[in-house]
Amino acid sequence: MNVSPLPDLNGRTVLLTGGSSGTSAHVARAFARQGAAVALTYHHNRAGAEDMAAECRRSGAPAAAAFALDLASPESCSALVPRVRAAFGRLDVFVGVAGTGGHFHTLLEADAADMQEALQGHVTGNFLLARQSALAMPDDGSGRVVFVSATSSTKFSHGTYGFAKAALNALTEFLAHDLAARRITVNTVVPQLIDLPTTDAADRERRRQFTPLGRLPHPDEIAQLCVTLCAPLFGGITGQLFFLDGGYRLRPPEDR
Repeated sequence: MNVSPLPDLNGRTVLLTGGSSGTSAHVARAFARQGAAVALTYHHNRAGAEDMAAECRRSGAPAAAAFALDLASPESCSALVPRVRAAFGRLDVFVGVAGTGGHFHTLLEADAADMQEALQGHVTGNFLLARQSALAMPDDGSGRVVFVSATSSTKFSHGTYGFAKAALNALTEFLAHDLAARRITVNTVVPQLIDLPTTDAADRERRRQFTPLGRLPHPDEIAQLCVTLCAPLFGGITGQLFFLDGGYRLRPPEDR
């Protein structure tokens, strides 16, 4: 049995949402370094996504390409996987990094359109993409679905955004149950505020003060965990939430 925490992904294809910038770009690079072919998506930044695909090829991916995707459109989500399979010939891993919609107002301030937008951009889109991807995956125990959520899912004050992320966490368990017969695992990485160059300095410092370990997750840590969950070593772990928050959720709500 291969017990290495980092899998050899040569011959495998991963589809990940996003990829042109931010955390998703780090995830794309991490999979490329392990030898996976990488299909990444973009909404507006086609040039950035194509540049990242080229970087993935330089980093070790045997193939990489960018595909247009509008997470707010069920039709766009449903059409993506067939395009990826036509281009790469197979699909083994789906990683849902990107999300869109939702706000931090109270639910009493939200209306039906607000809720629908948040659920489509964070839950329904991921569900459609994961479902289509899983149907294309082999039944040999190597298929993987990984979502990236947020600790907003545990904060009741984070409105439709937090509610949608909590629903994504719940989708993890339901989908893991239904895909277990196919030996496809489903897990979710739950980071708190991510230490990106674009993160507001005041927000970064405030959150560190409320985090027991005194540090925020780096996007490379998120990427590493996404890749690690694809290792044979983790083939028996499914339906789990992996918090990358430095212990942030352990603080009482009044201290956060």
